[in-house]
Amino acid sequence: MACAIVLGAVAAAAVAPSAGADPVRDGDEAATTFNLFIPGTWETSESANPARATGALKPIADRIRRDHGDAATIYFLPYVARAFDNGESYGVSKATALDNATRVLRDFAADHPGARYTISGYSQGADAAGDLAAAIGNHLGPIAADKVLGVALLADPRAGTSGETVVGPKADGTGIADPRPQGMGSLLGKVSSICAPSDLYCSIDKRQNPFLGKLGSVLSKTPEEAAGAVKRAASAATILAALPFPRIIDGLSALPTKVATGDLKAAHALSRTLNADLTPLVELAATVDFTEVSTTLALIPDKTGFTKAVSVLAGALAHVDIERAALLVGKIQELTWTAAGAVGRQVGATTLPSANATPAELRSVASELASVSRGVITASARTGGELEVISPDLRTLATSVTTIVTKYAITDPAALVTDAVSAGRFYSSDSHVGYGSLIVDGQGRDAIDWLGDWLSAAISRAG
Repeated sequence: MACAIVLGAVAAAAVAPSAGADPVRDGDEAATTFNLFIPGTWETSESANPARATGALKPIADRIRRDHGDAATIYFLPYVARAFDNGESYGVSKATALDNATRVLRDFAADHPGARYTISGYSQGADAAGDLAAAIGNHLGPIAADKVLGVALLADPRAGTSGETVVGPKADGTGIADPRPQGMGSLLGKVSSICAPSDLYCSIDKRQNPFLGKLGSVLSKTPEEAAGAVKRAASAATILAALPFPRIIDGLSALPTKVATGDLKAAHALSRTLNADLTPLVELAATVDFTEVSTTLALIPDKTGFTKAVSVLAGALAHVDIERAALLVGKIQELTWTAAGAVGRQVGATTLPSANATPAELRSVASELASVSRGVITASARTGGELEVISPDLRTLATSVTTIVTKYAITDPAALVTDAVSAGRFYSSDSHVGYGSLIVDGQGRDAIDWLGDWLSAAISRAG
């Protein structure tokens, strides 16, 4: 028979039930189980139908449906389920999953006080499901711990949490996001976790992979996100190392003075040079987060000191308005065409640039540039609390980068960054998506079959 469908007022998750689905009957409370499944990254979306099983957890839901029919409600949680694409961060996506799951359980429990529960999650979904279970086990969740029959965690980024039972081959380390410090509390013995030893989401030895481990802990990065952060940092390091910062700083300092003293010919030439110098920096600022670049580079081991120096430089750039400075430089270049037009008339030019700048307008732009330029020239790295730390200004920071590049003859900064952490270590072949072939017991059952059998048996015992 068709599985029962949840109807509720959860704004982020509720959708109309599919045709033929029967609601859970209040009179069947003793036999009712609510089986919450939280899919992994990219396996679902905010608008997904919660009645439709999907992704790696689908065979487990199918097993429960086959064994228990209408007595078991199956609910696949709709949520963002993204990581580092589409403008969504892993942390925001996971928080959405946890919030949605909490509301779904609370609403269902209010309508069905006799119901029992299972919770399953895969990858990012396991991250959220495990956090939910830990909250329940420590009396902070939406339902009582004694209502939970079992929690199945597959490829949990926080594997290694105390109170869970490890099933199958023992992993070498813990999850990339670190175990939950509070443990599973009173759900001890009810949480089963399966992780392939080569899956870096849930099995990382941070002594052997210190950089990846730090990214997971400090930035809450998945392996793919970590790889993306390294690539962005490597690209940024290459661009920053090549920029003529001393010339940029000298130009930003001199340009307002040139305008104020009426030397518009020199101002025009200087603004043209500045525009060319600033363009790569402006383009970089539009594509990366300098704070992330700074933090990532600071974690990368490098004996030359290059990554540390660029890290501090990027940290300083995170607190200046480069885009505004470039815009003002461009405005001055445009307005000083007036000077070029005057010269053209003297030599008999047949066409002249069109410009109607007034002296007052030009002085106003120059004055604003002077203010913005001071912020760039005196920029230094800061703490998260916006308090300046003892740090050199931008010129000194940039000079230290150039000195290191020259001293060690660094011709490919990006390679120096990526070589420090082999990109291949971020990926684990097919281990993260191969749980249907990971044998976990002496009977030859794979991870998916084992969890399906285990949850179905727990439901049967409760019936």
